[in-house]
Amino acid sequence: MPSKEQVYEKQLRELGIWEAAFAPLVKDLSQAERQRTRAQKEWSDKAKAEAKEQGRDPAKAKPSFSDDLWAVICDLDKKILAYREAMGLTPKSLRRLRGQPTAAAGPTAAEEISAKLDRMLQMEDVGTSWSYEALVSGLDTGQETPSTAEAVPLPQTPQAAGGGKSDA
Repeated sequence: MPSKEQVYEKQLRELGIWEAAFAPLVKDLSQAERQRTRAQKEWSDKAKAEAKEQGRDPAKAKPSFSDDLWAVICDLDKKILAYREAMGLTPKSLRRLRGQPTAAAGPTAAEEISAKLDRMLQMEDVGTSWSYEALVSGLDTGQETPSTAEAVPLPQTPQAAGGGKSDA
């Protein structure tokens, strides 16, 4: 049976992105996965031992999410995900490797929302106002949103205009 390192190296070669510089990353990723597996086993064994001490059936024992080992497992999961993303070993790239169809090439809902928020911030940065209706209707119909030249300038407060203190 091939080791994790060999499996990852093979996947990277098949994706056509293998570089010798990936070797330490692959080793670190594999070690993190082994650490996570050991932590999960220890977490489960700890729950079974506690159940046995309390006179309950150890086979039905469920690990506690308030246990410190759960935080360790979550941290290792984040580390593993970061390594996989850095090397291109994401589910989408692996589906492509296996010849399975990937999602349609349109923006995701999260990307659309992010683009809307970026446009709103951009309009505020140049001192213009925006209307929710104009922003949303422009995106829904595929039309451009109002440009900063078409937008109405924001009224300036005395503090923003360099004026004096307020009497509040």
